[in-house]
Amino acid sequence: MIIRRDHYLNILKDFKDEPLVKIITGIRRCGKSTLMEMFISDLKKNGIPEENMIHMNFEDHKNAHIKDGDMLLNHIAGIMDLKKGKYLFFDEIQDIKGWEKAVNSMRYSGADVYITGSNAKLLVSDFSTYLSGRYVEIEMYPLAFREYVKFFDGNANTDRLLMDYMSSGGLPYVVLERRSERNTDMILSAIFDTVFIKDVVEKNDIRDVAALRNVTRFVMMNIGNVSSTRSVSSYIVSKGGKLSPPTVDAYMDHLESAYLVYRAKKYDVKKKEYLRTANKFYVSDLGIGNNVVGYSDDDIQGMIENIVFMELLFRGKKVAVGNVNGNEVDFIVLNKDAREYYQVTMGMYSEEVKGRETRSLKAISDNYPKTIITLQRYPSKNIDGIKVIALADFLLEEFR
Repeated sequence: MIIRRDHYLNILKDFKDEPLVKIITGIRRCGKSTLMEMFISDLKKNGIPEENMIHMNFEDHKNAHIKDGDMLLNHIAGIMDLKKGKYLFFDEIQDIKGWEKAVNSMRYSGADVYITGSNAKLLVSDFSTYLSGRYVEIEMYPLAFREYVKFFDGNANTDRLLMDYMSSGGLPYVVLERRSERNTDMILSAIFDTVFIKDVVEKNDIRDVAALRNVTRFVMMNIGNVSSTRSVSSYIVSKGGKLSPPTVDAYMDHLESAYLVYRAKKYDVKKKEYLRTANKFYVSDLGIGNNVVGYSDDDIQGMIENIVFMELLFRGKKVAVGNVNGNEVDFIVLNKDAREYYQVTMGMYSEEVKGRETRSLKAISDNYPKTIITLQRYPSKNIDGIKVIALADFLLEEFR
């Protein structure tokens, strides 16, 4: 079964035939190649002849003979007259040396070029020289909950599906191939090992793999908690290792570049500036996080924060962790001309908890929307002008 990823397909359609390279990024197995195939299928249905399209996956051994950008450009030019009305699709192109120059040449010829990559570092170095201002990045995530529900065709309880989603995550391949808990664990473990080795260790020539694994475990054990270089270093020392602060920072950057984790910076609401303090990290897929460190009911608060954070990214929002006079707002959406504020909680089962969850929001003096998202349903939809919504309902609501 294949579920159309219309959210991303619509973005690709919006940029079709624009003189920009379309770059689809995201963690391995999140569906980038399938999205590309869906888009190609749509182009064919809309009258684009198959001979006007080329699709190459550089993880396919049959393309192993192409070693660099010059070979790629010569290969394509030998098959097709590059000009407007021709469509080129390249999967996992980042390992082709000098691909940037070749892709820019194809773009300059008038061809419409689409590429995928599993490491954010494909967007730096010489890339900025050849393609600065001439590309658009479309970042793809594992299934949002609204997409995940479609896999089950409305035949399961939404709240039950949410708990499964929290446990096993939303990587499409995992959802499609899941037959048992053991089967799911094996698939998730294989995906993590591939990303960890190919996109982190090998890509960055890491020598101390054990230390990197410990940094990874620390980040995934502390989703939703403030993580500083010092706290990570202390954890590494407790495991019998030692890492300098710059190395810790580099390792965490590598995990971000491979889309294993995402960083949420702290933002001071009153001063309207980012704080140079510890950040929070969230895992791109909870299934991977639970596979690496184990699932625990004690971690549910962090998990639901993780789900909300990734949902906001899916909606195209720029998200930070808020600071209001020393009190924390779980998430602030920083729109160009507006703000949105979110608190995330398991439930408001006492006046004390309700007071704690509303305190930071009430301290914000502007009139932008403020929302409390609860795992356990709350009887009222409003507390003193603050919207209250159940997590499942929030994840399935329409958005702009």
